[in-house]
Amino acid sequence: MNKYIVILGASRYGAEAAFQCGLKPIIVADRYSSIDKEIAQLAEVVFYVRDIAEKTEVFCTVEKIMSLYQTVELVVSFTELGLETAAYISERLQLPTNSLETVVNTRNKGLMRQILRKDPELRLDVVSGKVSVLPKQFPYSRPAIIKPLDGFGSKEVDYISNQQEWEKWLKRNQDHPHEWILEPYIKGPEYSVETVSWRGTHFILGITEKQTTGKPHFIETGHIVPARLEQQKVKRIEQVVMKALHLLNVQYGPGHIEIKWDVEEDRPVVIEMHTRPGGDFIPYLHQLASGFNQYELGILSYMNQMPPDVKPIYKKASLVKFFMFPEGMLRQISLDTEVNREYIRDWAIYYQVGDHIKKTVDSYTRSGHVIVCSSTVEECQRLCDNFVDQLKYQIVHE
Repeated sequence: MNKYIVILGASRYGAEAAFQCGLKPIIVADRYSSIDKEIAQLAEVVFYVRDIAEKTEVFCTVEKIMSLYQTVELVVSFTELGLETAAYISERLQLPTNSLETVVNTRNKGLMRQILRKDPELRLDVVSGKVSVLPKQFPYSRPAIIKPLDGFGSKEVDYISNQQEWEKWLKRNQDHPHEWILEPYIKGPEYSVETVSWRGTHFILGITEKQTTGKPHFIETGHIVPARLEQQKVKRIEQVVMKALHLLNVQYGPGHIEIKWDVEEDRPVVIEMHTRPGGDFIPYLHQLASGFNQYELGILSYMNQMPPDVKPIYKKASLVKFFMFPEGMLRQISLDTEVNREYIRDWAIYYQVGDHIKKTVDSYTRSGHVIVCSSTVEECQRLCDNFVDQLKYQIVHE
């Protein structure tokens, strides 16, 4: 008998993982989504809705799907905007899921902070709300970060260092409809922890070393797996992640927890949590390095088929580097040498010759990427640098 999984959002990695787990994926996507060839080949069928974040509309679509395909095992999402809808529908249909409350609490950074305050090691004093309710007096003696309460992808992140900059920010955003969260800036390197949970038991698949542009917008420029960390720091990071997952009552599926190592207080600080895989090819990097597929393990956790022992052993290293071209018109682009696919696993430029390149302001306006896999991090970096040296392009300022 065929068994089906409904996936909210056009996730190629999710569809591939479902297929590997013996399920036929049914995709529910926004009507303006572009469904690439790989997803179309894997999907049993694609249903379109106005917005996968609209719970009632999507629930009606899933009811229709279940009348057509009686053996629907799961309703999940691996994309940020579908998480709450998937939890809402799964609760109503009594399918395995993280509770809607848990998903809401992880997506809303203010609610997340309220819950993490219960543990002194996870506490971080923050201020949140619409611009009209934020304090006129800058509330910290140290610099701070402000970002949308439900934001992702480094969108609209700003670094505020003093009262003067705070007043400018308030004036600039006074008519903005967002709710915001203002929190102390943690000085130190960034990491993310990739997890999978099964019935409230949490497995750490690995730690990712993150590279960013730094202040003021902290746009992510690359990721390295495995993270270059002393074992003592690894253990401390894992401990705070386990505490956070427990406090937020995460029960199932993939997790992506962002951490900064506070060099002033010499401790890990939880920055954000997500009940989904990380973006920017992070799960693929871990699969290349350790063999674990976070999407597959996430689906298996919902199906109560988790392997008994999940602990990463790194046989290789991997990295992704993102290109951020200057603004202008792309006149030409070429690669001076043939790509060695043994090491260069993927690369792409997101523009074609003749396109206008936008200024890079967040993760969605970067210009391209290259993914490298080899025996060590150092060798990956050497191969990446060599690839970048061979990439030739001309941009004309308009």
